[in-house]
Order: sequence, then C-alpha cells, then structure tokens
Amino acid sequence: MKFIMIFLSLLLTSSFAASKLKVGVLAFGTVNWELSVMKLNSIALKNGVELEIMKLPSKNAVAIALNANAVDMIVSDFIWVSRQRANGFDYTFYPYSKATGGVYIQSSLDIKDLRGLENQKLGIAGGPVSKTWLITRAYSKMKFKKDLTKIIKPIFAAPPILNKKMLDGSIDASINFWHYNAKLEAKGMKKLISIEDMLHTLGIKHDIPLIGWVFSEKFAKENQNLVNNFLKSSYETKKLLSIDDSQWNKIRKQMHAKDEKTFQSLKEGYLAGIPKVFGINEKKAAKKIFHVLAQEGGRKLVGKNPNFQDGTFWSFEPSIQW
Repeated sequence: MKFIMIFLSLLLTSSFAASKLKVGVLAFGTVNWELSVMKLNSIALKNGVELEIMKLPSKNAVAIALNANAVDMIVSDFIWVSRQRANGFDYTFYPYSKATGGVYIQSSLDIKDLRGLENQKLGIAGGPVSKTWLITRAYSKMKFKKDLTKIIKPIFAAPPILNKKMLDGSIDASINFWHYNAKLEAKGMKKLISIEDMLHTLGIKHDIPLIGWVFSEKFAKENQNLVNNFLKSSYETKKLLSIDDSQWNKIRKQMHAKDEKTFQSLKEGYLAGIPKVFGINEKKAAKKIFHVLAQEGGRKLVGKNPNFQDGTFWSFEPSIQW
C-alpha cells in the first residue's frame, strides 16, 4: 500500500509538472516589478509555468536574445512587431501596458499648450523615432498647424539624464517614459498634456497598449497552453497588485522610490497603465495609431513596408474579472 501511495504521488507530481518559459527583460525595467510579484506568489507556477528570467542590459540585447532563441518572450511595442513581421519574422504581440506619459514642463512655466514651448528646450527620450515624440508632433500639426521640429529646441538623451536635466532646470520640458514622468510629478513638475488627450484629438478614442509581451507565433502555436497560461498569470498578477497594497511593499526597494510621494506616484502610474480590454475596437485604434506613427516616423520607424502586418496581435482572452 505504501508503495502504491508513493507511486500515485509521483504520478500526480509529474502530471502537474510546470513547463519552462524563458523571459528576457531589461535589467532595470518596470516589468521586473510584475515578474517579482508573480514569482513571490507562485502565480505562474500555479498555472503550470516555470519562469526563467534573463535580465539584459539594453533594448537591443533583449531583441537579439529573442532573435537568437535565447529567450521565448520579451517586452516590446507592436510597431516593432509589425516591422519584424514585414521583414520575415513571425513575432506576435499581446498587451502588457498602456502607460505612455506625455509632455511635462517646469512648474515655473506659465503656458497652456504646446505653442508655449516655442524656442524652449524639449528633452526627448527614445531618440528621433520615440513614439511619444511622434504622436506629439502629429498632434501639434493637427491641432495648431505647427511642426514642433521647427519651433522648439529638441534635446535627445537617455531617460535618467533627461530627468536630471528637468530637476536641475537645464531644460524646460521633457517627453520621457512613464515611470520617469511619475518621478517628475512627485517632484512637482506639471503635465502639459497627456498622450491620451493627444490621441483623442487624433481621432483615437480607445486605449492603446503600445507595450506588450512579444514571442514567436510558431512557438506560441506549438506551446499554446504554456504561452496563454503565462499571459493569464500576467493578468492575475496585475489584478493582485490592484487590490492588495501589501504586494507593493514587497517590491518597494526594487522600485527605487526615494520617498513616499515617489512611491505612490509610481504605483498609481503602473495601475493606470493596466490594459483591461483588448478587443476589436482597441485593435482598430492600434492600427490607426500605427499609420499615424508610420507617417511621422517613416522608414526609420517602420522600415521599407509602411503597412500594418496581419498576425501582429496574438488572440487570447485571459478571463480575468476586474
């Protein structure tokens, strides 16, 4: 009897053995917050996914790791995914975050809109084809009939450098990634306009998660349960972070929040960026913004093919009730 019980125990253990998924991420990216909470609460493991996280030093290194099959999944944007599909790769995308940010200005500046930035220094993270910068340019052309490249002084720099320049007053405004903006808000900087407001002016009324989980379509079809169970785990983790404040204390050190105000600002920014719906309307809106960005960014952004590629979005419903 004892032998039979041991045999049944081993059989059950093997039946529910988790499958390994290798995820490549930026070493200091905010995605690590979610993955940490996921691992601390064994959320992926409960869904049959054994996570192996590879932390990499740069966005290029993350993309190379995926290209080389060193990892199964990364975080990137769907513009990049469409471009890669046009180049013959089979990558596909599922939403991770709709947090985008906007244009932030010095608290001392008394201006109402982008026209007030004429002759001012505008810091821009992500280079000349930064999505937020391109959307801001498209918005300015539509709203004010002004090309920002001709009226402001653009300064392209790394995100932390731009924040330092904002804090020491050496630039007047900045376009940066959402978590850097959250830190600026905590220090009293003002939001001149959000990406959401710009998109509404451009005729896009639905939330667009620019950032998402990216993986090979072939790999996903061959390992559908593994991929979908991870995506489900991602949403379960997001829900846990939205309802249980104690989870944030577990990752506070990882967030590098130097004070309570910064901590709360980062937390609010992350939660506001959770994409709870990604249906037909959101996908149509995403395709629309792709064409806006392609028109503004040209080949430098989308490559030789300016058309949105079929298969860019992976179909899956996580069935998480908010």
